[in-house]
Amino acid sequence: MLATQLIQVLGDYQVYGQDLDSLSDIDRLVNDSRKSVSNACFIAIKGENFDGHQAVEDVISKGVRLLIVEKWDEKWSELDACFVIVPSTFRAQAILANQFYGEPSTKMNVVAVTGTNGKTTTSTIISDLLNVLDRKTGLIGTIHYKVDQKIYPAVNTTPDALTLQSLFNEMVESDVQDAIIEASSHALALGRLWYTDIDCAIFTNITREHLDFHKTMEAYTYAKSLLFAQLGQRFVNGKPRLAIINKDDVHSKIMAQATAANIVSYSLNDPTATVYMTDYHAGVGSIQFSFKYKNKEYTVQLPMLGEYNISNYLAAFLCLVTYYQFSAEEVVEATQLFKGVSGRMQAINRGQEFTAIVDFAHTPDAIEHVLKELTRKKKRRLMILFGHSGGNRDSEARPEIGDILFKYADYIILTADNPRFEPIAKICSELVQDHDEKPYIVIEDRQEAIKHAILEAKEDDIILFAGKGGESYQIIGNENIPYNEAETVQATINALMNQDLI
Repeated sequence: MLATQLIQVLGDYQVYGQDLDSLSDIDRLVNDSRKSVSNACFIAIKGENFDGHQAVEDVISKGVRLLIVEKWDEKWSELDACFVIVPSTFRAQAILANQFYGEPSTKMNVVAVTGTNGKTTTSTIISDLLNVLDRKTGLIGTIHYKVDQKIYPAVNTTPDALTLQSLFNEMVESDVQDAIIEASSHALALGRLWYTDIDCAIFTNITREHLDFHKTMEAYTYAKSLLFAQLGQRFVNGKPRLAIINKDDVHSKIMAQATAANIVSYSLNDPTATVYMTDYHAGVGSIQFSFKYKNKEYTVQLPMLGEYNISNYLAAFLCLVTYYQFSAEEVVEATQLFKGVSGRMQAINRGQEFTAIVDFAHTPDAIEHVLKELTRKKKRRLMILFGHSGGNRDSEARPEIGDILFKYADYIILTADNPRFEPIAKICSELVQDHDEKPYIVIEDRQEAIKHAILEAKEDDIILFAGKGGESYQIIGNENIPYNEAETVQATINALMNQDLI
């Protein structure tokens, strides 16, 4: 793409150094100096740990001749490059990425799911059922990024605008019809979804999370509402955009007020919702429930636990029947082939005498929902293995989380989650506070803690391995260490069954 063609979409900019017309065609956009190559355009982003403006000389030495920056330094005047000065490189990044890749999100159906809990489960159900219904999908979220059958590790739940538009472009080139994305509050607040053309937005719920970043619940809620405000007010293919809202959440009215889109709703108990649950039964590793939609009742079974997963399913169901306009019967039939979501109320059954469940629950609300659900099912003890993320990740939530652990669990194993540079003993002490009414132990190494839990378990006990879910890493210090909770639990149970665990 010509440099002039790329830059012309920017409204407020100034050019220093070389003329735009003198540059070679731009064949790559980068915001990481390590990925700089000749004929790339480098966008200098000021991040949490590094300012891209510090890498100007480095990227030019690698052949970059077009740089997007927020400030001008006179020492750059001697450099052989063209500098485009803009008020915000974050905003310019979103605009330029959309221009460079040819507005890829307009060439697919894009569904975005936001909320504190349920984003991964809801988006995965939608993607998996669309696959069953013979549609190619892309999926962007916490567990991984997927382009049809190709899987990439997830760096953030929602990547930066440049990475996101690049993934959308790859999806278009792979003939993907539908992109399903998790829209995190960080992404919405930081503009990572700018110039993503969203057709259907889904709201699951809001509970306390990420207040280390947002500071207040009001700011957190506002960030979530941006997804609905940005749906727009124009018809596409003869119909308005769609908002799917959880009527059971107290913040649902805020999301509804933020958008001009068509609104449909779901509920576990409100018959005025578009779809609502009418009956529910929990089995050992599955849930069966009935729900009513357009005066007809349907019954489905999911290979998951938790009443809240019924809520997630109803959101996905509405997306498929209201936005995609599949019949309810088609969706219910496709649901029979749904295999569950990795690390979301995932039962690990290797023939052991106790129940082992892996779940991502890490917020106060999610942990309480899971523990309440398992309390109703327990025959003997309910054990939990848990460790809160370090690095001041909403550390003020720890006392509340600790209260919940000691309220519901019969035995508590505290361990590492993603401690980063924060001492694990400090994290655990802030969870325990002055509780001593239930037995607990601190084992800092998570794999050793899992081994202890499995050796400690007796017949009819339930162990909940909480916090990691489907995450593929542990962050210790500044190192991302490959890790898979479900595989670790399964391997440890196998060792127990083979009498290799000592």
